[in-house]
Amino acid sequence: MSTKTTSIEEELFKLIEQELSRPNYIVEPFVQKNKEEVGEIILRLVQNEKLAENLILLSIIYRQVLPYLEDEHYIPILTTIMQYDKLDSRICFQTIQRLGWRATKAQEAIPFIVKYLGEKQGIGDVAAIALGEMEYDKFENLIPGLLSALKNAAYYGTRMNAARILIKNKEHLESVLPKLIEALESDEDFRLRQKIARNFGEINNSKVKKALLKAHKNDKHPVVRTVAKTSLDDLEKLT
Repeated sequence: MSTKTTSIEEELFKLIEQELSRPNYIVEPFVQKNKEEVGEIILRLVQNEKLAENLILLSIIYRQVLPYLEDEHYIPILTTIMQYDKLDSRICFQTIQRLGWRATKAQEAIPFIVKYLGEKQGIGDVAAIALGEMEYDKFENLIPGLLSALKNAAYYGTRMNAARILIKNKEHLESVLPKLIEALESDEDFRLRQKIARNFGEINNSKVKKALLKAHKNDKHPVVRTVAKTSLDDLEKLT
């Protein structure tokens, strides 16, 4: 380890200790100035599985360190954490979610995420979304979790990601269309409804056309009605 890295490590842990005693977001700017060295330091740190017991420290790493690291450190750090035997459910959720954000770049994490499919507390759902982003080759195994996320996820963005992945996979689209149409008709967030309506404009299917016509006439939000009409017009061009 170089003298510079040693100095940075000492300063980093000093700042983390201060943050642990009095949260003030002082770690974040230091990380931004020393990304490469901090990435190496944190990657070494997470090799110790006892870190799983320190939820406050992990929280600082997730909020103030990870967002500024490049994939060469970001992905191995999270993949290592995924291999902990006793991982807090909240950290597990966040880890899977963040790996999913890296899509196919994080495919090395697939073996460690697959085992969480079907888990409760939303973990199984976010695992299905992450694996979908990573283009996991057994898509049929993801469908239950994606449909669960589409219906039950509290955050509209999570529901939207589930819908996008379901629509993208044309091989299984017919089997999930009823649930996507249900979301178009009943989801509480107009942003999700308009997203589905927009994506439906690429699916030349009688059920889809009927759902879009209904949305155009009856949806309570003008944006959804407009997007549904645009998608109907697009489908007319395909016939």
